[in-house]
Amino acid sequence: MVNGVAFPKEFAAAAAYASQEQIPFHEAERTIMGFTHCESGRALAEQWNLADDMVRVIAHHHAPEQSDAAQPLIALVHLSDLLCRMRGMGYGYYERNKLDWVADPAWSVLLKEHCNLTEIDLALFSFELDEAVGEVFELVSTIFGEKSRG
Repeated sequence: MVNGVAFPKEFAAAAAYASQEQIPFHEAERTIMGFTHCESGRALAEQWNLADDMVRVIAHHHAPEQSDAAQPLIALVHLSDLLCRMRGMGYGYYERNKLDWVADPAWSVLLKEHCNLTEIDLALFSFELDEAVGEVFELVSTIFGEKSRG
């Protein structure tokens, strides 16, 4: 993560604050650092001349409804990120957020693009995701190295 490399002390303070207050990490970054990994990541992505859709995903993955384009892609990344964080695959602590699929703005974005999502049994889908967490964790660990699941 950009902020962890560029601002290690502030990043550590934000992580401790997020864990202590049980809030999402980007909210702790905003409070402690005055900016989030979304903003620094966006600046880096623009500097590297990444594709516009990639820049939007990086910039808006915590607020897909705020982007003017690439909303379905951003919504998928948002929900995936949220699920990983809630399963202890984020910043070394378990976020105690409840996931209400239907109320999440990202779900609304996806429904606009794919009406057939209303046919999904979200309780069963959530259960199946929980069963797959181990496999996802193995994949993430293989790509990024071993980490504690918090």
